[in-house]
Amino acid sequence: MMLAFTDRTPRRSATVARVTNALASTRSASRAVAVKVLPRSVKRRLRALPLVGRAAGRAGGRAPSAPRNPSHIPTDHARQIHSHYYIEEAMTGPNPPRTVVDLGCGNGASAELFRQWQPDVNWIGVDIQDSDLAKGIVGEKVFLYDGVNLPFPDDTVPLLYTNQVFEHVRYPEPLLREIRRVLAPGGVFIGSTSQLEPYHAFSLWGGYTIYGWRTLCEAAGLVLEEARPSIDAIALITRVYEGAEPRHNAWWTLSPLNEDIDAWAERTGADVATTNARKLQFSGQFAFRVRKPATGSALARATRARRRLGLTLLRAGERLVG
Repeated sequence: MMLAFTDRTPRRSATVARVTNALASTRSASRAVAVKVLPRSVKRRLRALPLVGRAAGRAGGRAPSAPRNPSHIPTDHARQIHSHYYIEEAMTGPNPPRTVVDLGCGNGASAELFRQWQPDVNWIGVDIQDSDLAKGIVGEKVFLYDGVNLPFPDDTVPLLYTNQVFEHVRYPEPLLREIRRVLAPGGVFIGSTSQLEPYHAFSLWGGYTIYGWRTLCEAAGLVLEEARPSIDAIALITRVYEGAEPRHNAWWTLSPLNEDIDAWAERTGADVATTNARKLQFSGQFAFRVRKPATGSALARATRARRRLGLTLLRAGERLVG
């Protein structure tokens, strides 16, 4: 029986190989035919566009390796922060926004945080339609929405803030596209979300990896400029397991594992980017700054044009081959 099994194995492998090669040939033919049917002017435009990103490498089908120091890993400091860090950054920087939107505003506590830096800021809260906390806000402008479609015109919001909300969002991709739509060109989306916090109350996703968050933002036409470490995952687990004791409150400023990583960095001479990367690897939550590209930027135009032409090419090939 063993000999019979061994004899059939090469045949089964050969069959699999033939099927795989046939599928690969079909895909190649589809692309080849699609290239032929495109007008020359379109093909010239396609070749002239700068490469914004590449799919998996041809050799062995392997994906390109990530840069050693991704641009969203900060190099200025490696302190543990809260989403409030980006409120201060935005409101004390040049040209602070006159209007800010808190997405998932809850009880509206962020209004006071923004007005700490700019007392006359136009604060607008947005939350889902069954949010009792948002319904109880008095003296502020608050909109209730369906969880996806934001109640603002295109290109009008200079700053949108969200604090520990996206792990609860049912449809994150459509909502990120809506955020891009309503942000003014060059506008910012700041806040925080969970990474390693699956036990968080009513959490749909448990958290996003940094890579996953960047991928979602890029797919929506947004740019992840920074991701910074917040409280570490072990501290969050301990806090929940032990019942949120008063001694845990200090961890929101500096949690034990982040403190250990600081000591490791000092001992080994690790640079700021490496220290941040290590903290982010074990973060229970992380804070971020995301930006909508300014209208007319070469990168934004090239990305959109390449995506449109690429889809046209593939669909044309599929129709002709299929």
